[in-house]
Amino acid sequence: MKVAGYIRVSTNNEGQKESPENQKNLILDFITKDQYDLYDFYTDVQTGTTNNREGLKSLIHDAENKEFDVIVAKELSRLGRNAELLYELRRIADTKGVRLITLDGKVDTHDPSKQAMFGLYAWIYEQESESTSGRIKSVYDIKCRNGKFMGSIPPYGYHLQDGKLIIRGDYTVNVVHDIFNKYLEGWGHDKIARYLTKQDIPTPSQVVKKTNAGVYWQGSTVKKILQNPHYVGDLVQGRETTLSVTNKKRKLKDRNDWVIVSDNHKPIISREVFEQVQSLLEQKARKGRGGTRKKKHLFTNIAYCAECGNGLWYRANRKGYICGSYAKHGNKACTNHVIKEQQMKEIILDDLKRMAENLEHPDLESKIKKKVKATAKQNETRLQSIEKQVYKQLELKRNALQKFISEDISKQDYDDFVNTIQEKIQQLEIEKAEIKRAIDEKKAAIKTSAILEQLKAFLNFNTLTTEMLLRFVEKIEVTESKDVKIYYKFAQVEGL
Repeated sequence: MKVAGYIRVSTNNEGQKESPENQKNLILDFITKDQYDLYDFYTDVQTGTTNNREGLKSLIHDAENKEFDVIVAKELSRLGRNAELLYELRRIADTKGVRLITLDGKVDTHDPSKQAMFGLYAWIYEQESESTSGRIKSVYDIKCRNGKFMGSIPPYGYHLQDGKLIIRGDYTVNVVHDIFNKYLEGWGHDKIARYLTKQDIPTPSQVVKKTNAGVYWQGSTVKKILQNPHYVGDLVQGRETTLSVTNKKRKLKDRNDWVIVSDNHKPIISREVFEQVQSLLEQKARKGRGGTRKKKHLFTNIAYCAECGNGLWYRANRKGYICGSYAKHGNKACTNHVIKEQQMKEIILDDLKRMAENLEHPDLESKIKKKVKATAKQNETRLQSIEKQVYKQLELKRNALQKFISEDISKQDYDDFVNTIQEKIQQLEIEKAEIKRAIDEKKAAIKTSAILEQLKAFLNFNTLTTEMLLRFVEKIEVTESKDVKIYYKFAQVEGL
């Protein structure tokens, strides 16, 4: 009989009685006494109310694969303080014929006399967590009402001293003033962000030395500063809460339930200026909600900057497209180059016409098949590279968890780092899905006659339409010198 031992503590600071080493020794004593074989230990240093635990995930995965025969834990609360999770774990164990035992003698899924008590203990442990959570929230609420800032990162322009917000004695205070003044002068969020980036002003993330700090100011960051009531000296906290102790999803609380302490600290912005800005923000928001839907132009989400890789943005005053990075961040991010929409239409239409004429070539079908095969090979290589990148990101995430457990990094730094990693993984997964789709599309050789007929049908109209772009063009890249590179959805061959 193979035994899987599960060990969990909420923090590394728990006493000897609940320490991982103590739990491990108790499980080893059980294995030795009954002459079982040890399969492995699964360990978590995390709250028992969540199922997002690496050790528990591995335990469940191996239980579903019947890698062992028995799961042993010191007590049921070590496996979890979430009744729904505990029932799910027991269901998996029962389905796979895996026995579940706790060393306090209260749980043994192969003992009929203890089956009825399982639900009671699961409920008791969840209620204990609810009570603990309630006590913690009460303490948090009291500290908030006493004017103590409970966040880990103070607003831009402030620093923390004994739980109080103190105005910094540096340039950041002037930057806050500048943001509010320029907004009242008519500057938009993105324009202010571009200005700050061009002036080499460190971003809020850089000021607090976040590990994933960006070098460009964002319009969303500027908007958050403009909306932050801390700048008038009011402490506003408790705006969000978790749904429950077992559901960590956050929800916005009713405004009447926020903890607001007026005139709690020295303001950076006067109330008069702040209220003027809020009024202007609301006016623009109403205008935006009541406005017409923005027109999507022909090359939106199809044309990209060859220099930085970001999408091109249409500008009506130029009758063409500029680099999105330049539009948002100025020449710190990319160069100011523009290409007329009509010029791009003519280039692509002429290229399609040229290809339609060359499609009559007798050796074209074999060339296309050869090109498709080469493209498929490139896609497979790229796919392998992405898999390696995903694995590397997962390793970085695991390392970050270990650093947080060992207190080498703060909870805020850990959360920020993990969020960045998750975004990268998501981008890689999207790219992987696109490549797999491309591989599936190119498994069968493209029929020359089908392409020819489609092109001829469209080109009879002698104009470039959205339907033509979607049918034939994957993406377009435009260089600073206005050279246009077209990536078609079918394989291009030499001379085509």
